Amino acid sequence: MTMFAATGLAGLTLNHVWPQSPRVWFGAMIAMVVAWVLAWFAATPARSEIARAHSRSRLKFHSRFRTACWFGFLLFAFAGRHALDEWQYASATIREVLTYEEEPTVMVAVVDEPVRLQRDALENTVARTSGLDGARSDKAVVSDVQYQTRLIVRVVTMRRGTRQVPFTGRVMVMVDAEREDLRPGDPVELYGRIAAIPPPSNPGETDQRIAARRQNIHARMRVGSADQVQLLTAGEVTDGALPWDNALQRWLADRAASARDTILNQIEPSQRGLALALTLGQRDFLDRPTNERLLVTGTAHLLSVSGLHLGIIVLLTGAVAGLLRLPIAGSVTLIVIVMLFYVAITGARPPVTRAAILMSTVILARLLARPHHPLNSLSLAAIILMIWMPAEIFGIGVQLSFLAVATLLMCGRPFSSALTPAAETIRVEERFDELARQSQTAWRRLFSFCLSWTGRVLWYSGAVTLMALPLVWSQFHVVSPISVIVNVMLSPLMALALSAGVMTILAGWWLPSLAWIPGGVCGKLLSIMQWMIDSAATLPGGHFWLPSPPTIWIVVFYLGLIAWAAIRPMVTSQGIRRLVIEAGLLVSWIGIAYGLATYLAELPDQTLEATFVDVGHGTATIVRPDEKEVWLYDCGWMGNANATSRNIEDALWALGATHIDGIFLSHADTDHFNALPGLAKRFSIGVIVVPPGFFEGDGFALAQASEAIRQHEIPVLEVHRGKRVRHTGPSWLDRVTVLHPPKERIEANDNANSLVLRIDSGNRALLLPGDLEPPGTAVLTNTPRPPPGGVMMAPHHGSLQMDAEAVLQWARPLETIVSGGQRAAKPEVTEMLSAAGGGVHVTSREGAIRVRMSVEGGLQIQAFSEQPW
Repeated sequence: MTMFAATGLAGLTLNHVWPQSPRVWFGAMIAMVVAWVLAWFAATPARSEIARAHSRSRLKFHSRFRTACWFGFLLFAFAGRHALDEWQYASATIREVLTYEEEPTVMVAVVDEPVRLQRDALENTVARTSGLDGARSDKAVVSDVQYQTRLIVRVVTMRRGTRQVPFTGRVMVMVDAEREDLRPGDPVELYGRIAAIPPPSNPGETDQRIAARRQNIHARMRVGSADQVQLLTAGEVTDGALPWDNALQRWLADRAASARDTILNQIEPSQRGLALALTLGQRDFLDRPTNERLLVTGTAHLLSVSGLHLGIIVLLTGAVAGLLRLPIAGSVTLIVIVMLFYVAITGARPPVTRAAILMSTVILARLLARPHHPLNSLSLAAIILMIWMPAEIFGIGVQLSFLAVATLLMCGRPFSSALTPAAETIRVEERFDELARQSQTAWRRLFSFCLSWTGRVLWYSGAVTLMALPLVWSQFHVVSPISVIVNVMLSPLMALALSAGVMTILAGWWLPSLAWIPGGVCGKLLSIMQWMIDSAATLPGGHFWLPSPPTIWIVVFYLGLIAWAAIRPMVTSQGIRRLVIEAGLLVSWIGIAYGLATYLAELPDQTLEATFVDVGHGTATIVRPDEKEVWLYDCGWMGNANATSRNIEDALWALGATHIDGIFLSHADTDHFNALPGLAKRFSIGVIVVPPGFFEGDGFALAQASEAIRQHEIPVLEVHRGKRVRHTGPSWLDRVTVLHPPKERIEANDNANSLVLRIDSGNRALLLPGDLEPPGTAVLTNTPRPPPGGVMMAPHHGSLQMDAEAVLQWARPLETIVSGGQRAAKPEVTEMLSAAGGGVHVTSREGAIRVRMSVEGGLQIQAFSEQPW
């Protein structure tokens, strides 16, 4: 079975890396069948003894050849299954008309999956109540909506021009309101803005199209209010779905919604997100900081419904069956029904589906009194998932799930019995040890049991952590040694909390007046778990943020692991020496991976590089004067309520950076500094450079930044015109000139007092003016002019209200970079900034923009949208 699963995975991978049409793979399958038939007839036994003796070797060859044909048939069959899935996805007609720019539309669709509620994050609130550039409206009201609604719909028709045109495809719809009344199969009419899922716009950024492809989603749509989602009558739309299928999905969605409402009503607000994630796998209620703490402590899997959760549910059901004194057949039937029901209301995600298949095979084998091998059960689960949802196999969640279970099964082998004389001798000695333990006191036996259990669980936790290390490091940029211990400490609490959460749901259905009792217990247990997770997340040395090692080095790890597992039994050395070899190989791999990951990207000699990261309405410019130093000019964007640094950190990790030599903050507008707390967690920072009076303002974001600077003990330097950044010895900072503001602040807002830098490179200059606006513009243009032909970042994100003509005539740039949102991509902005004849590049239109200026006068502009980068 394991060989079949490996062959199936190879087939899916073959079409994944070398996509072909289903017809090609179908033809290859026919060729394998023909080859098998020919080999069969060629292997017909000879009639004479002499001929039979002469053809034995040929018979062996033909037998092996036929086996190879069968595996080839399986390989091409799974490749064809993947190709068919890709063809079905690509055949959606909605992909033919959409672009990456949002456009208003009216869509008639059918709800295809259970509705999911999620927190109404401030980023979405800003987008809903603001202009296209993300500037917050003074009339915005944000307190009337608590949750957003996430819908997955099948398109029926969409407005094109003045009429509704039929289309096919699936769309993810985000409604900035609560519409939990909708169920699968409901026909709806949607009014909103739709766009194709865009490619990444920054180096290192995750490609959202890949995740959308695995979920069979072709576009996304934004709907501003609940009344823009109109429920139609069943007869108005025909979607071709079977009535019983819709009825089953609606019933399951009702149960899942009821379970969610019970948790929301019975669990204290601070623990609702954890409770929903733990019991129902609904992580949408977790805020970003909580998700980050789960990631860095390696405990995110405890709140992702998987085999561990399903195992606890099965144990609880078995206990209930025992109390009811059900026969074996009745107990098995009850367990299977509860298991399938739990899988259904949690969304039938691949990890829990894998666990259900695994447990079903074990239960069936025991019911039939037949032997089974756990790896064969795991392989069967993999085969079913590869046939059912082939694209999901390439998702990180599915890969980690199967890897963890396989590791646990393999790690359990040292504790299992072996059919060898040496193992039999060990078992005899263990029986004598057991008899000796029985003579000990009860407290001594309890202590021995706890010590043995802890050692075994630590072994399992450590093995899974090490096996998952390359994938987690590659995908999430974090290495978490503390996870080995934290998972052991949290597992018993998690089991109790899940049990209490399930009892809360059941009591909410059958005994609502008593649901508060298990709900209170669940909440208290989750409070303890959250305290432990928060403490572990802040423990020095508990985790490390790092750039990802190359993909090829990840592949080397797992191929090497397979090779070592094959030759390990043949290594003739004592056990301790074998462990030393394994430890040496692991440490060597980690050391090389660290060196490859943190090797800074190459930069031509005597070249200044500035990368303007696409952060929407905000600014983040990565400045590299040479290969060894990395600086930032501003780091923030509008709507970054959680003080994250996701786009900036991705670009920095893509360079291989782990240390930021310094950050220039132009002024105290939040869209220029609110990513500082996130960066301070992930990178060491040498110095923060600010203009006078930067920290004199108030506001939550500024307080967050100040606290991050204090907590991480980052030096702060205040500069103004005529003052240079302090340094010892020759430095690239000799080429940095502070042009603005003057020592005494201008009587105006923070924008007018923005920190303006001029960075010289040969006969060109890079100008970084922040959000400079009048009257600060007049002060700047009265200073000596920079040399013409340089590069300037447009002040205030290319705002049409800036004094563009005066600044352009003073700076005379050859190229102008606009770091702004969708409004900055308007033709009027480009026309205004190109009036002096220079080129204009906008991050929201071209993605990240990299500028390189050499001392010889060379100038290179590269947009991330123009690959290769």
